[in-house]
Amino acid sequence: MPEHGVLLFNLGGPDSLPAVEPFLRNLFSDPDIIRLPMGWLWQRPLARLIAKMRARAVARHYAHIGGRSPLLMWTHRQAELLEQRLRAHLDCHVYIGMRYWHPLIEEAVRAALADRVRALTLLPLYPQFSRTTTGSSLNEFHRVWRRLGAPAIPITTIRSYPDHPLYVRAVAERIEETVRRHALQDKTWALIFSAHSLPVRVIEDGDPYLEETKRSVEAVLTYLRTQSEAHSIYAGVPAALAFQSRVGPVRWIEPSTAEVVKRFAREGFRAVVVVPISFVSDHIETLYELGHEIREIAEAHGIHTFALVEALNDSETFAEALKELVLEALRA
Repeated sequence: MPEHGVLLFNLGGPDSLPAVEPFLRNLFSDPDIIRLPMGWLWQRPLARLIAKMRARAVARHYAHIGGRSPLLMWTHRQAELLEQRLRAHLDCHVYIGMRYWHPLIEEAVRAALADRVRALTLLPLYPQFSRTTTGSSLNEFHRVWRRLGAPAIPITTIRSYPDHPLYVRAVAERIEETVRRHALQDKTWALIFSAHSLPVRVIEDGDPYLEETKRSVEAVLTYLRTQSEAHSIYAGVPAALAFQSRVGPVRWIEPSTAEVVKRFAREGFRAVVVVPISFVSDHIETLYELGHEIREIAEAHGIHTFALVEALNDSETFAEALKELVLEALRA
C-alpha cells in the first residue's frame, strides 16, 4: 500500500452524450459557481432546469469532438507521468478526483483511504486559483473528508502555481512547437492568451484569478522573449490576454477572445497563435470553443492562419512541474 497519496483535482467532463445533462446539472448545482440567495432551497431545481435547456446544444458540441470529453484521458496520463517521477522520492500513488463527473472527489478520497495512505497532498490542475475552480474542489474535499470521519492524517494543500518556472516553460514549449509547425518564424502574427472568463463580481469580491492569470501571461512572455532559443522572434510579437466561455447575462471579465481576434484582424494581422492559458488538458473549451467557434470567427474576419496551441496534456515538462510542486510543498 502506498504511504503517500497525491490527489489531482480537475473539472471532469461527460464520458458519453447521455452524460452531458447530469454533468451540467452537477456543474450548475455548485454554489461556488452560482451563488443564489437562499440557494439551498432552489439551486438544485434551477440547475436541473438549466441543464435540461442546455443539454441538447452542448451534446452537439461534444458530438463534434468525438462524443465525449477527453479531459479524463489526459488527466490519467498526467497522473501516470507524475507518479513515475514521484516514486524516485516517495512511496506514493496519484488519485484523480473530478468535481462534476466520475471519478468524483469522494471516489478518489475513498480509494486513498482504502489504500491506507498516511499522508495526502492536494494538487489542483488549475494553475491559477479561483474560488470557482480550486476553491470549489477544496470545499468539496473537506465536505467529503468530514463525512468520512476526518481521518487524522496530514494534508498538504497546493493552492496555485501561476508562474512556477517549469509550468511557464511547459506553456512556452507548446507555443514554440506551434510556431514551428505553422512556419511562422519569418511572418507577422499575433499571440492571444485565452483564459476562462469569470463574472466581474467574483473578481470584485477578492478572487485572485485575474491577477494570477496576468502573472502567468507575463511569465510566459518573459520566458519567450529572454530564454527561448528563438527569443528574437517573440520580442516584437504583439500579445493580448482574452477571455472565453461566458454563460448568462451578468458582466464578465473582458475582452472576449472573439473580440480580440477581430481586433487583430482589423489591424491587418492574418495569422494568430491562440494559447489556452487556464486549461492544462484539451477538452470542450479548447477543442470546440476555440478550435471550432473562435476559428470560424477568425476566418470570417480574414485570418488565414489560426494556430491553436495544444494544451499541456502529456507534456513531460508539465509532469516535471507537478512533481516539483509536490516535493516543494512537502519540504515546506
